[in-house]
Amino acid sequence: MSTIPGMPDSFGEAAPAPADSARRSVKHFRRRNALHAYSLHFGPNMTPMVDVVMVILIFFMAFAAFMGNEWFLRAAIPFQSGRGTDPSKRNDPLAPPPTRLPVALDADDQGHTVVSFLRFSRVSMAEFEQRLGEFPRSEATRNIEVLLMPTARVPYADVVRAHAACDAVGIYKVGYGVAGGPIAPTPVP
Repeated sequence: MSTIPGMPDSFGEAAPAPADSARRSVKHFRRRNALHAYSLHFGPNMTPMVDVVMVILIFFMAFAAFMGNEWFLRAAIPFQSGRGTDPSKRNDPLAPPPTRLPVALDADDQGHTVVSFLRFSRVSMAEFEQRLGEFPRSEATRNIEVLLMPTARVPYADVVRAHAACDAVGIYKVGYGVAGGPIAPTPVP
């Protein structure tokens, strides 16, 4: 007998019509409507969020295309060459660059911090503070840029002490770097 109702079986005879209860149990394809599609939906709808992100992205891309050097604000950085701390002074492109003073901090065999700067090599912190104290308090001293370069063996308190010694003399442009090889002595004008 054929398994499909109403179809002939293998001998060419028509199969008997199924009973009403069997007809109801056969599953047919259902039409899918909007309610059925909505019932399959899980989670929030991401379409509006993607639309908003795309609009913001296009806005920033268009804004960046219009940006040029003339749109940026000029900053009145007080430590530009020739200006000093007075922002009303014009920037002088012909002003000489500031004097850079590299200061290497290291630790000796006993663990004491030694300093190498100018023509002095591996002097104690007290002698470093004494030599810095001999600098005159003038505009030339304020234009000196000190670069403190401690090694990993130097205690942080000694780095702060060296910075405070520069500040006490009137050298306010103090930066930090990584200690490299030996530093050549630099003459101070």
